Amino acid sequence: MTDTLQRDRKSSAPAPRPHRIILLICASTFLLLLAVAVGGDRAVRIIHGSRQKSATGHLVFEVNDFIVQHFSRAAEELASSRQVTAICAGRAAVDNPRLLQVLSTAKKVLGASIVYVLDRSGTVIGCSPYGHGETLTGKNYGFRPYFTHAMAGEPFQYAAVGVTTGRRGLYFSAPVPAGPANSPAGVLVVKIGLDSVDSFFSALDDRLDAMLLSPEGVVFAATRKEWLFHCALPVDPQAMSRLRSSRQFSDHRLEPLPFVLDGRVVRYGGTRWLVDLQPVNLDGWQVATLQPVPYPWSIVLVLGSAILFTALVLINMTLYSFKEQSLAAEIRAGRKRSTLAEAARLDMARELEAIFSASLVGILLVRHGRIVNVNDCMCRMLGYSREEIMDGDIRIFFPSRASFRHFVQRYARELARRNLEQIEYTLKKKDSSLLTCLLSGKAIAPSDLSRGVVWVVEDITRRKAVEMELEEARRQAEAASRTKSEFLANMSHEIRTPMNGIIGLTNLVLEGELSPAQRHHLELVRKSGRRLMAIINDILDFSKIEAGRLELVARPFSLRETVQEAISTLGVQAREKGLVLDSEIDHDVPDQLIGDQSRLLQVMINLVGNGVKFTREGTVLLRAGVQNRQGEDRVLLLFEVLDTGIGIESDMQETIFEAFAQADSSHSREYGGTGLGLSISRQLVRLMGGDLFFDSDPCQGTRFYFSVPFALATGGEDPDQGPQESGHRPGAVAAATGAGGHILLAEDEFINTTLAEALLTRAGYRVTAVTSGRQAVAAWQECNFDCILMDIQMPEMDGYEAVARIRELEKERGRRVPIIAMTAHAMPDDEKKCLRAGMDDYISKPIDSQALLALLARYVHGQGKEETT
Repeated sequence: MTDTLQRDRKSSAPAPRPHRIILLICASTFLLLLAVAVGGDRAVRIIHGSRQKSATGHLVFEVNDFIVQHFSRAAEELASSRQVTAICAGRAAVDNPRLLQVLSTAKKVLGASIVYVLDRSGTVIGCSPYGHGETLTGKNYGFRPYFTHAMAGEPFQYAAVGVTTGRRGLYFSAPVPAGPANSPAGVLVVKIGLDSVDSFFSALDDRLDAMLLSPEGVVFAATRKEWLFHCALPVDPQAMSRLRSSRQFSDHRLEPLPFVLDGRVVRYGGTRWLVDLQPVNLDGWQVATLQPVPYPWSIVLVLGSAILFTALVLINMTLYSFKEQSLAAEIRAGRKRSTLAEAARLDMARELEAIFSASLVGILLVRHGRIVNVNDCMCRMLGYSREEIMDGDIRIFFPSRASFRHFVQRYARELARRNLEQIEYTLKKKDSSLLTCLLSGKAIAPSDLSRGVVWVVEDITRRKAVEMELEEARRQAEAASRTKSEFLANMSHEIRTPMNGIIGLTNLVLEGELSPAQRHHLELVRKSGRRLMAIINDILDFSKIEAGRLELVARPFSLRETVQEAISTLGVQAREKGLVLDSEIDHDVPDQLIGDQSRLLQVMINLVGNGVKFTREGTVLLRAGVQNRQGEDRVLLLFEVLDTGIGIESDMQETIFEAFAQADSSHSREYGGTGLGLSISRQLVRLMGGDLFFDSDPCQGTRFYFSVPFALATGGEDPDQGPQESGHRPGAVAAATGAGGHILLAEDEFINTTLAEALLTRAGYRVTAVTSGRQAVAAWQECNFDCILMDIQMPEMDGYEAVARIRELEKERGRRVPIIAMTAHAMPDDEKKCLRAGMDDYISKPIDSQALLALLARYVHGQGKEETT
């Protein structure tokens, strides 16, 4: 119905013809204004230009007729006189009186500056006196164009600054005839000053400026003296050089004017000038006039205002006519629109009522606290009939009056804004049971609450039940995760404890006197123990990865030492098989890095160990290089392990990284192994920010490669700082004997106690052993120890509690004793937990004797001190 109403409105609306008429008027007005702006200016320029052209022509006529032609004829007549021809022919003396009389008379009659005669060489042989009786006689002007042209038999006019007088002048030369067949015998020259030209210029209208221009554009005469000897036209450098060398204009610099006469209009001094150029009867010379012609603003404004006024009148008439037509059309369509609007309102009301009734959430309309409308869903939700709710108080839906007051107080700000969205609250049903709902309220007209507030109520009882079930499932999952983590920690402790005893006691026995057979058998026991420990570590690492408990520890380390350690660890095994085991590190690979050295070493040993294991003959190579630089402080390194072993069959390559998988089940029987090494290695590489890949050809060998990003260690960081998670630090050596050092050993396992006492006693330490944390605290209170080796899992009081007690008592005692955690707990958080508890370092079981003695040598500074009680 709404669409129908809109269509009817469009059909009854008048056609937008007035808009087109107004647009046409505006366009026409714009064009007329543009024509007035451009045409008015052009008309003014044409009128002024016509007058200027006439004035310029008159000026040219005066110069040509009264100066050029007059003096040219005079020069020719004088050149033919008897006295001039006689002196040029050599029949009369230089500056003879009769000649001087003729020349002086001509000068006076013509009003010239100088009249003189030159012989064939260009030397002056007769000259009218000038100034104070001065003369040019004897001077040579053979270089002047007026001489060279006249000697060629042509009368010539030349404008220049006098070489001798330094004054501007026009030179009119004529050849002196020597006979019918001979060349000219000399040249007669009449020089006039520029006074006559200047007088013509000064007689011009005050609005006009004029100048006499040489062929190159040099101003030789002008109404403005500051323009003299400036260039009014562009002159290229070569022409300027020739002009200056000719000295036609003496030594003047001939700088350009602030404007160039290269068009009909120039701008100068903030004013627009019309330019008119006309030639004179001097070879290439011309007269230029300039007339200021400002833009005719007054004319344009008057005409433009008239046009705009006319346009406004036309637009007003058009709008008035359109308004009358529109009003008539609106009146005719008014009744029809009213009918359609009422029909549309009824249709919309029916649509809203249908939506209101069919809604899946409760909706009610409240005015002044009373319910004026409610839908069926709301009735079903709260157990009321429509009649029971209508005109009822809104407070019947709240469990109590206090609950209603609490609701109003809690959401007072939202209620003041007349906008409440998604509020979780408890309402009361008819049977007094409670219902958890989401409430949303919005005023129909926020500025007029009398229109009412619409409330939307959604039953979320089932959703809350699901949320509670999910929360319970989450708690159970977290509990299961904690149980798994505790199981892994306990398994690590329970497995490592006996293995520590087996490997440690075997090492102690091997250090004694044994028969060859006994030593061989014990070596086999130690080898088997270490192999079993490696399998256990793989299984524990795999369990940590699955549980998400394996974390990396980033510390500074030496890459080259790490690579060398990996090669050294497997060197004996490679030599026993007759293999070449080697490493290559590119020269641009930085040595000092920050990362988890122990995990990188573990990956290297796994991959190199596989290469040695599955290669019968040939080479195993560990290579490291830079893949790319990641800024100034990070680098991406590429590691490769290449072997010439048995390779991997193509059908087994997809499963090679799966846990407990090997290339062939027969390999497990022939080469041994759990099949966890590659799976763990890939997971470790991914934790370090890279990934592990391989290329392999059966019977040709295999290439494993991975890229890992590292931060660059600064020069002040010590690669060997920090406790060693694995119990063995790269490059650690056996510590010096600790004679005199007193060690408190807290260990509840008899085998571990026996092993540690034997190791420490042999190294020269005195050992006091206790079996619980409580005993450790008591022993520390009774005696001063140089260091405490603290197990974590002990009866009565565990290691954490014992350390906390000792550290608390140290505040009163004033002396801090180094405490080293010595535990079979090998989970990633165990080391951090020990350090947070107040311990100074951490070493895991099974104990590496060299690593333990190295730690003691670092912390026991007072070796040889006597016990003080």
